[in-house]
Amino acid sequence: MIIKQAFTQIFLFLLLVGCRHQSKTKLVPQSSEPVESRKVWTITSSKEWVKNQGLLNVESIIYDFSNKVFYATNGLDYKPGTQGFISKLSKNRELLELKWVTDLNRPTGMAIRDSILYVADVDVLLAININTGKITKKFSEPIPNSGLNDVSINPKGEVYVSASFVHAIFKLHNDTLEVWKRDDTKLKWVNGLVAKDDYVFAGGQGFNSIRTDSKWIDTISLKPPIKDFDGMVADGSGGFFLTTVENSGLYHVNALRQVDTLLLEDTYFGDLEFDPNQKKLYIPRGNHETREYFISVLSLKEKNL
Repeated sequence: MIIKQAFTQIFLFLLLVGCRHQSKTKLVPQSSEPVESRKVWTITSSKEWVKNQGLLNVESIIYDFSNKVFYATNGLDYKPGTQGFISKLSKNRELLELKWVTDLNRPTGMAIRDSILYVADVDVLLAININTGKITKKFSEPIPNSGLNDVSINPKGEVYVSASFVHAIFKLHNDTLEVWKRDDTKLKWVNGLVAKDDYVFAGGQGFNSIRTDSKWIDTISLKPPIKDFDGMVADGSGGFFLTTVENSGLYHVNALRQVDTLLLEDTYFGDLEFDPNQKKLYIPRGNHETREYFISVLSLKEKNL
């Protein structure tokens, strides 16, 4: 009797455990969506714009859709001064104005919103009217010697600026630059920014995404890993084109966070611009030893593996 009762209890216990296991299994959703195929970009042609026409340590380029021109930042040493300037170029490879905006420190990253060109300029964020070329406002860094570097604006109009020296991201709020997120480890030497939807993607020593609501930082694992990012631009398909400072190179990271190397050369790569319709990359380039500076225009082709 005792043995029978014990057997019955064991049977009921096993049945109960089995039912619990089945109920948990049913709670796990089974995805019916196909796994995304890997997208690979290849370079089909390369051209050099305005080489040896006065560009100086050209750093960043951006396209102004309203006026159909490009702006490029130039300068000498990264410090306050008056030798920095912004150039204006046409889509037909013409240097329209070498020194469109002058007497700047050492301008780097740029972003455009509502006819205003926002420019990181060492210790201030500049607001420039693109129709007049005049500086309308200057926003001082909230932390001294912060190293303002890149600028990105999300669809909501929120302006974010990387501060490389203090491993932080600032945000423009009520005409004041404020510390938005600071992390000496995850945001170490933060440089390139892409603000889109509910996230800010930041590249420095590592590659991270930051939620705009909670400011939670997720470190993105790249395969294979790369680091020391400079420029970043979205590819329109969930991925990014990236340039690096150390061992200067051009890379593509797809939506699955897989990395493909597009170019590795002795000449440096700056902060880039991408035209998804024409599938063209515009990249500031140069050689500090020969003092030859130019804009590299790469035509690309995308395919699924």
